[in-house]
Amino acid sequence: MKPFAKVFASMFDRQAHDDSVSARRALHREWDRQRANALTPSDRAEIDAIFSRSL
Repeated sequence: MKPFAKVFASMFDRQAHDDSVSARRALHREWDRQRANALTPSDRAEIDAIFSRSL
């Protein structure tokens, strides 16, 4: 249900879109994509560590 909520929220977002917001959303989309492709919990933890450093 959470992915559906993200899509719905992004479709009806009323915030101003600037480059930093777009970049952050793109980062979170890629993060979610990589987490979905992780094979093991340790892979997922490593992906989380890598992406959390970039925030």
